[in-house]
Amino acid sequence: MVLTTDDLWHSPGFLIRRCQQITTAIFLEEASAYDFSPTQYSALAFIVMQPGVDQSTLGDCTALDRSSVTKCVERLEQRNFIKREICQADRRARRLYPTTEGEAMLVDLAAAADRARCRILAPLKPEERDTFLSTLQHLGDALNDQSRAPMQATSRLEDATAG
Repeated sequence: MVLTTDDLWHSPGFLIRRCQQITTAIFLEEASAYDFSPTQYSALAFIVMQPGVDQSTLGDCTALDRSSVTKCVERLEQRNFIKREICQADRRARRLYPTTEGEAMLVDLAAAADRARCRILAPLKPEERDTFLSTLQHLGDALNDQSRAPMQATSRLEDATAG
């Protein structure tokens, strides 16, 4: 088989990677005043929504591998957006809680993320947007077990935030 540029430019992996590059660039532009990555935004948002979540569960629910979630949590903690506390039930685990500064930052970041979301979806007709998003969700769900950091069922959340 002879590989052509069309083969490359129309392959799912190339197209998905290209769209990921573009969406990241749009988010970084919209959130430039805050020096936040999409990954840091997702982690902070999750910690605010699930105060007391442990670091392992945060990684599971945001599809971050152990090393990436550790770096992300350290960065958020250094910037005083979250605090880590030793879990009383398992002293090896650390519970993550938002600080007042973190909660305030999330308000600003959520507005930036919403602007980014609008820009990303703008090229699609309104009736195409739901189909596009549900197709991405279906693809991610169907191939989840192929990921280096698969998302885990959120049923762990109840255990992770209890106690």
